[in-house]
Amino acid sequence: MIALKLLATACFLFSWWRSKQSSSAQVSDFFILSFLIIFLPGYLFLPSGETTLNGLDLSDRSALAAEYGFSLALICGSGVFFLRRRLRPSAENLERKASVHSDPPTFFWSVSAITASLLIFAFLMLNAEFRDFKWNVLRYLTINLDGPEYRTLRGTTYYQSWVVESLVGRLRFTLYPILFCLIAYPIIIRKHYIFALISSIIFFVLLPGSLSKLPILFFSGYMILLLAQRRRALLDIETLTIVSIVSAGLAVGVLSLLYFGQYRLAIMNGTLQPVPLALERIWGEPYSIIVRYFTVYPDMKSFAGFGGINLIAQMIGVPVRMPDVEVARTLLGPDSGSNPGVFFVGGYAAFGYFGIVIFSFLGFGLLWILDEIQQLIQTPILRATYFSTVGMNVIFLNQIALQTALITYGLAVIPVVIFLLDRVARHLAKQ
Repeated sequence: MIALKLLATACFLFSWWRSKQSSSAQVSDFFILSFLIIFLPGYLFLPSGETTLNGLDLSDRSALAAEYGFSLALICGSGVFFLRRRLRPSAENLERKASVHSDPPTFFWSVSAITASLLIFAFLMLNAEFRDFKWNVLRYLTINLDGPEYRTLRGTTYYQSWVVESLVGRLRFTLYPILFCLIAYPIIIRKHYIFALISSIIFFVLLPGSLSKLPILFFSGYMILLLAQRRRALLDIETLTIVSIVSAGLAVGVLSLLYFGQYRLAIMNGTLQPVPLALERIWGEPYSIIVRYFTVYPDMKSFAGFGGINLIAQMIGVPVRMPDVEVARTLLGPDSGSNPGVFFVGGYAAFGYFGIVIFSFLGFGLLWILDEIQQLIQTPILRATYFSTVGMNVIFLNQIALQTALITYGLAVIPVVIFLLDRVARHLAKQ
């Protein structure tokens, strides 16, 4: 088995590298690098999927099935990269696509984004539940929530809220990142870095900030990528690879600090260690979740079919099933929430190994399309916004079903919005 895993990994790495059109980073590279950093250690060295964090006893049969499934996904990804290399445009076409046009005055973008943000915030503040939510978010960000209260607020109080979960939850990684970048980037290019930081923090607290750690990491990532685009040398693939590895280490430190603030009494009593907890969250849990899917389907639950793909299930009128919830409740109990995994495990839950093939081709094909759209954006501020927002959001494919990533996490929304804004900006520039 180890020979197959090494061969699949080598083919994936080789085909990805050969498919690259230049040394400059593309948005798909953020997913590829994060995918390799997060999942390869478990796939190669801890295939059992067992961690002290979950305390599960997963069978050898399930672990072996997961190894075959993950290998199949790598092979499918290699096929997409090979096809991309065969069909990639000539150097002349790439140069034509990469040409950029002058922006309208950058204050136009910033003022427009600030105005839209204030209008959205004012509208949401009319809702009492949102006001209460924002107050608790402020308490959370200033480390004034203890563990039990935090778990109640996170898991119960707002869980069924239409405003907090449905509306704000969908804006958080679709519209808000665009507004965030359009506000911050004009300030950054004028080198007012402190003002950019202050305005970004205010924006974050007012709109996307939540009781989750994820928005903190992602909006910090948007800001870092905006800053990096002021020095293009930071965005070649070799530098990005090094930065990704370093960022993984920094993520452990950030999570450890957040856990210290959240569970400081347990840490002081010696019942919890923040660094091992952060390590297992980042490297242990993601691959373990893959093994859980292969444990539950088809031995404990039948494959979900089209019912496991929410949008299609509603369109064709079949009962909706939620594999991420089924996996968690089957293995961890009825109050365990959900276990979303890397984008292709939703395909396995629906159709078995055939589903992995379909979802893998669709997912890696989507990355190819996102790179092509990146080449078409010609307005500088919108190119910077696209690169920062889509580059970060493709990382969601590591932990979210493909169909969920398209809408809720913006991979089918942000590219369309920015592409249309770019067309409008170019049209206005010609007037």
